Amino acid sequence: MTIEKPTSQNGIVNGKLPSPSRVLPNDIYLSFLSDVAKARKPAPIRSLIPMESKPGMLSMLAGKPNPSTYPFTRITMTVKSPSPLSDPTLTDIELGGEDLTTALQYSMTSGLPALVEWMTELAAQVHDIAPGDGARVSMGSGSQDLLYKAFSALINRGDSIIVEAPTYPGILPVMDSLGCNIVEVASDDEGIVSSSLSRLLESWPPEKPLPKLLYTIPYGANPTGMTTSLARRQEVLKLARKYNFLILEDDPYYHLYFGSAAPPASYFSLERRMGGDIGRVLRFDSLSKILAAGFRLGWITGPDYLVAQIERHVMPHRQCSRLYITSIVLKLLQSWGISGFLTHAKSVAEFYRQKRDVFETVDYPNAAMFYWIKLKLPPSGSVKCKTVKGYEGDSNVFIEHNAMRKGC
Repeated sequence: MTIEKPTSQNGIVNGKLPSPSRVLPNDIYLSFLSDVAKARKPAPIRSLIPMESKPGMLSMLAGKPNPSTYPFTRITMTVKSPSPLSDPTLTDIELGGEDLTTALQYSMTSGLPALVEWMTELAAQVHDIAPGDGARVSMGSGSQDLLYKAFSALINRGDSIIVEAPTYPGILPVMDSLGCNIVEVASDDEGIVSSSLSRLLESWPPEKPLPKLLYTIPYGANPTGMTTSLARRQEVLKLARKYNFLILEDDPYYHLYFGSAAPPASYFSLERRMGGDIGRVLRFDSLSKILAAGFRLGWITGPDYLVAQIERHVMPHRQCSRLYITSIVLKLLQSWGISGFLTHAKSVAEFYRQKRDVFETVDYPNAAMFYWIKLKLPPSGSVKCKTVKGYEGDSNVFIEHNAMRKGC
């Protein structure tokens, strides 16, 4: 199956338009699945929930409580306009009637269908997802939860995962708990160093299986604040095709870009613009930094087969995302429209740009909210912390022991 899509300027390689894309067949992904994922079967009741939406269907499938027993009659929230500085209008977002009944009931594991549709349209406009390209969107309780489920579906004990160094500290306990081999690749002011990644893979011991995954935060990375350049992204994608690994694109700061140069395309989008095989990118988005962190609402975009495997890990754990939150968010996004959402995101990015300018006058960082300062402490004495490279002195132990307890 092939698709042809128009390409933007940063999709042109060596002055040539890319060839049509080929969607990877599902059997390619079998070697990426963990033993747990291979053994997990669809939940017999949860997997039939989508059939309830068929017109005229009277379902006796699941143990859904009768909504007439709920004590809630209406939920109302007052929200700002997408451009509050120029338009101070406040609007009431209300859930009542059938909308409230839906918000307080069980739903499909992939999320509220109308919100999935809205996010799919956003992905079409921003990341080039298209009908027939083998990808879809699934909602979750924050991108962190989705990442945990994805790692569980893809990693066996002893498997190798490539990460940029330094990487998001919140993901390391997940990797450690799965017993995987964490392999670092250096990063600099253009993000992950693709030449170092290439040398690593070229010299990989032939008796060891190649790494399955690359985990990366391409925009305003936590903790460095770096944004990966377009050229580096293109090289990484070429290496993913050459050495057959998946890219886990953790991108909660995509909409918080405020650099002076045009933003580079996401890995998900660039894979389509470059031509050739598509289906090696799993993209993770979040509303935590744009709407509200406490909503714990994120979504994954990727090959349908892999998304379905991740959903199988979600089903027995939480069944579906919190629908009263997703219903409120849906009401807000429908009132704003995609253009309004992007306007709001731009205003949030501008807020952080102004904060950045208090510290720095150059174009660093150019996205998100992180400013990287490394404390060069000796790896000796009681103040030390284990990292993927061994023991270093730069750690939270130093902050807690020397700074806080001693009153520094």
